[in-house]
Parts: sequence; structure tokens; C-alpha cells
Amino acid sequence: MKQYGDEGFIWMLRENQEDAVNTDIQKGSVFAGDQKLLFLEREIYKNQMWMWIPDKFSLLSREFVKIKYPSESRPEIIYANSDTTVNIAFSHKQEKLAAGQEAEVLDDLGYVLRHLYPTCKIFDQDSVRAGENEVAWMDFVTPAMDSEIYNMMFVTPLKGRLLIGTCNCLDSDREDWKDLFVQMIATMRTD
Repeated sequence: MKQYGDEGFIWMLRENQEDAVNTDIQKGSVFAGDQKLLFLEREIYKNQMWMWIPDKFSLLSREFVKIKYPSESRPEIIYANSDTTVNIAFSHKQEKLAAGQEAEVLDDLGYVLRHLYPTCKIFDQDSVRAGENEVAWMDFVTPAMDSEIYNMMFVTPLKGRLLIGTCNCLDSDREDWKDLFVQMIATMRTD
């Protein structure tokens, strides 16, 4: 059988195609594993805060939220993919938070996490600029009933009060979602 083309050339073309795949959530579709996602800006808190999240994510019903988050201290707003394995949650607390206090609050939350979940693995702690705000974040893994959950928690001031958010997915999907979560946090816009 006669072969056409050069295997090295074909390999180079494949690598170039992989490099050409978009990785910026604000510039078109991106991939999380083999799933193609389109991100759009959504209004999270009416006339106060917006963030880019996947267009197919939807708000969880109050009934489902009570099942998924049985504690009374559940998040106020939760968006999720269709099988609820990837979630983005927000809580706008009554506690005051001024610009410059984000890292300190995150340190305190990390301390609480380590005591609640002694096996909790905290990986990174950093911050990103989101418009006028600094958003401090940390990522960690917590145990669940039948798997481990990868979480990225973030804090920033919103109207002078503490906004806590969490992005999470199965730990097995961490590599697919970590950079997307950081990009999402960096798209936060407040008014």
C-alpha cells in the first residue's frame, strides 16, 4: 500500500492545531476536557455584580439547593452544569470588607477549612485583578460521600461587604477547570 505525506509533517500539523485552540473564555469557545464551552457575562447580583460563566449553566432550584447543600449556611446563588458536577456559588455576607483585606480573610477561611476537614489539601493561594477590585482565591480538595471535590474559593468586597464565591468540580476534572475558574474570577465586574 502506497503512503502519501510525511508522518512528521502530519504530527506537526496536529500539534499546531492543538496550539491554535482558544484558551481565553472571553474570545470564543474553550474546552474543558472534551467538552466545548461558550462563556457569556451574566448578572449575578442585580445591578451590582457580573461574571463570565458557561452559557449552558443554569441557576439551581431552591428545592435542589436544599438537597445539595443541606446546611442552613448554603450559598445564596448557585449556577451549575446540567449534571451538577461543576458549580459556581456566591454569598454576599453582612460582614464588612474593605479593599486590601481580601488575603487576610482568605487566610482565616483557610484556617477554618483545615479544622473542618483535617484531610483538606490547600494547593495555591493567590489573587487576580478584576476591574477595580482585587479578588483573593485559594484552591483545595475536600472529601465528599463518594469522591473528592476540587474547590476554588474567592473573596472580594462588594458594596463594602464580603462576597464569598466558590467554583467546584470533581477532583478528577481539576486540570480541565482550574485555569477556567481563575479566568472566570478575573472577569468579575461590579458597579
